Amino acid sequence: MFDEMDSPFNEAFGKSPESPRPTPLRVRKTWQQTLTFWGTNLLVMPFVLVCYLTISAEGLRQMMGVFGMRLYKTPIPGAGLLRNYDGWDKLDIGSVAALLLCVSASYIWFRVFTELMGYGKFTEIRTKKPILFYLLTAFIGIMLIGDSAIFYFGLQSKAAGGWSETPFYIAPMATILYMAGLALLGAWHADYHCSGTV
Repeated sequence: MFDEMDSPFNEAFGKSPESPRPTPLRVRKTWQQTLTFWGTNLLVMPFVLVCYLTISAEGLRQMMGVFGMRLYKTPIPGAGLLRNYDGWDKLDIGSVAALLLCVSASYIWFRVFTELMGYGKFTEIRTKKPILFYLLTAFIGIMLIGDSAIFYFGLQSKAAGGWSETPFYIAPMATILYMAGLALLGAWHADYHCSGTV
């Protein structure tokens, strides 16, 4: 009843009820665009994973010694079988944690650029729930800064163990390039998934 009374007033005073945003029409992606995207991922992602599993895992081991424990020594049923296979016996908790960190950081960069492009729902809560917005923003910032710090410590430890003396500016520069590369990868994925084509 009140809704029926409210609609004439809204029309008289120029206030229309809020309607959801119409979803824009999207054109299907060509097979060349899809093939280029997935082919580039197949070339780039193994390199990113190798960086994480070597450098970031080493950074985690330097920060806390428990990350150096081999997986076959953990109290997980069946984990002891890893000791019998070449390569698998070298996996430790740091490698698994670095893999999880890789997935988390990649997803965070993807979400950040999705929001910056205006396709996400996170920025809509900025005015409605500012505390939640700033809490999530701080969490994202801590995650990304922590990821770069772990990479930096891993790079420093690898550089310190080399035969030649590495200049002090190499590790910070490589960390900046690493973070810029991850950000560009996240922006590229966000652009592919949120563009006007599907």
